[in-house]
Amino acid sequence: MACEKRIKELLRSLIEIPSPTGEEGPFQNYLKGLLEGLGFECFLQEVLPSRPNLIAWRGRTPLLLCTHSDTIPAQSYELMEDGPYLKGRGVLDAKGQISALVAAVERTNAPAALAFTVDEEEGGAGGEGLWIPPWVSMAIVLEPTGLRIAVAQMGAIELEVEIAGKEAHGSCPDMGENAVDKAIELINSLKSLPFLGKAHELLGPSEVVPLWIEGGDRDLYIVPGSARLRVDIRITPPLNPEPLLDGIIGVIEGFGSAKIIDSKPPFETRPESEIVSLLRNACKEVLGEGQPLVGMPSWTDADPLHRKGLEVVLFGAGDLHLAHTSSEMVKVRDLSLLSDTLKRCIEMAASSTLRM
Repeated sequence: MACEKRIKELLRSLIEIPSPTGEEGPFQNYLKGLLEGLGFECFLQEVLPSRPNLIAWRGRTPLLLCTHSDTIPAQSYELMEDGPYLKGRGVLDAKGQISALVAAVERTNAPAALAFTVDEEEGGAGGEGLWIPPWVSMAIVLEPTGLRIAVAQMGAIELEVEIAGKEAHGSCPDMGENAVDKAIELINSLKSLPFLGKAHELLGPSEVVPLWIEGGDRDLYIVPGSARLRVDIRITPPLNPEPLLDGIIGVIEGFGSAKIIDSKPPFETRPESEIVSLLRNACKEVLGEGQPLVGMPSWTDADPLHRKGLEVVLFGAGDLHLAHTSSEMVKVRDLSLLSDTLKRCIEMAASSTLRM
């Protein structure tokens, strides 16, 4: 119960410092002061103007605990309680995770390494540019996984497509070329790409997700002469975006022109890796059972950490589908269990270092 009370205190203070993407600076400075008071050396790494990553360490350990400081914007920044739940912008993604982590390092003197990135909710510049202490070899990225261990992450190719048609009076559709119809046809053509058929054991199949379509005129009764759409092509390991792009662009060129907005590879970590074993053992001690291995369907900072050569898993409290919504919430009990599990991970990683 004492841990739950402390987590609520920490979370309230963190949420009341707004840090929507682009405005992370004051939050990072506050967190720096908090960690320096716990004996951490802190480094503010300015990866974007006035938007620094925060890296903190106390002693040396191979384990890095990482999450992001930015949130999506909100109309208000306050913590609310509703029975067992805490509600408000960031309680889940990811200030609740940060509160659990700070509560963990407050309750142990073991060596620890922490990183808090900026820009995760937009371009991912914080994770891409993150300086990693040279003694670190593995990482837990804190994201809502329902206290399950995610060892695979979906990649994605996000594109914006411009489609040209031909206007005509709405009662004479055969005299025009409906650009919205072409957009729908394009989506169906993309869904027929051959690499989409095979499902990943933890992530399911690669898939095409239309995010929006714009076209037509609300006032003029005409066949749309142009349309724009954004589409997210989600890909599973072991696929890589680069070899797929030629085929994707080839399909799109039959309908219009494409602009690549983002391209991120998927990844997976071997179930027998040291980081999975460490986290599984900590979960067994705290939660009383082995947690199942799952996949993370969303992009996170785990991707650049994996590409930097670290063994990476994702772990955290709460349900991902509530993130970014007006119903963002998490159980304080789950944050407490997360904190206890992270504390054991920190202590176990330090013990393994001492035995080497």
